[in-house]
Amino acid sequence: MDRYAPIPTPEQLERLGDDLGARLRYDYRIIGGLGGTMDVLRADEERVVLKRYWLPEPAEVNPAESEYGALTLAATHGIPVPSPLWVDRVGLFPERAVVLSFLEGGVLLDPADPLDWASQLATALSGIHGIDPAAADPLLFPVMGHDDGHSSEAAVRQHPLGLELWSKLKHAIDSLIPEDVVYVHHDYWPGNTLWIDEKLVAVVDWEGGSIADPALDVAYCALDLRLLGMDDAADHFVGVYQEVSGRGLANLGYWHLAALCRPMPDIAQWVPGWRAMGFETSSEEARQRHTELIAIALEGNR
Repeated sequence: MDRYAPIPTPEQLERLGDDLGARLRYDYRIIGGLGGTMDVLRADEERVVLKRYWLPEPAEVNPAESEYGALTLAATHGIPVPSPLWVDRVGLFPERAVVLSFLEGGVLLDPADPLDWASQLATALSGIHGIDPAAADPLLFPVMGHDDGHSSEAAVRQHPLGLELWSKLKHAIDSLIPEDVVYVHHDYWPGNTLWIDEKLVAVVDWEGGSIADPALDVAYCALDLRLLGMDDAADHFVGVYQEVSGRGLANLGYWHLAALCRPMPDIAQWVPGWRAMGFETSSEEARQRHTELIAIALEGNR
């Protein structure tokens, strides 16, 4: 599969429309993201989102089923999310596919009040972590270990500071403290939230849901804020999350190191997505900022 899936054919739209009870027509493509393809379809004045994903390996969780299940679970806990409408269980598309309700709002990466923005992100994440993991389907939401969820050693070593970073990550394993696991979004960052008038209205992209240490989500989102150049907002985000959730995040340092490994071997792969969402940066600027944050972590200041 190419980076984006092909435009749905008229035959596919007709068959999908039959399942949804609507006459569908193609509207436009949502650009950005690394996990797959999102197309907006219209049925008269109504809109829905057809989302298709890279095919998983045979042993991996089907991302369409995972997102469908995660959205169903999140909605029962009052989390503002799109409604899951249909999941492809008949092979209509060669990719894994799901249809979601269309939500108004847009990504906000340049807030007028970064601290209030960070507070809203933290409060929403605390709500997600309040989902009862016992209610989650273990076949859709696997339990993650401390060595899951980041790039391989070979990928990390390609960075100039990768060998030292990997060594520190492995050394930090010895100091991990057992924590109660929660349901984690696993890709929680501002680009997966929707906003209207500087108010967070929805959290999207739930195909990676897992059961893990809550510090995984916190560290990943905080790192993204730093990569966007908002260090104060990142600190505020962590503080508000701890206050609202009551969690100490004993292993936050470890998960910060793991988050730094996540975009390896080259953070430039994230740049097209950032730019599509309105954050202007170059591949070289992204690499420089990422390297600066790795250097700080290696010094033990974060």
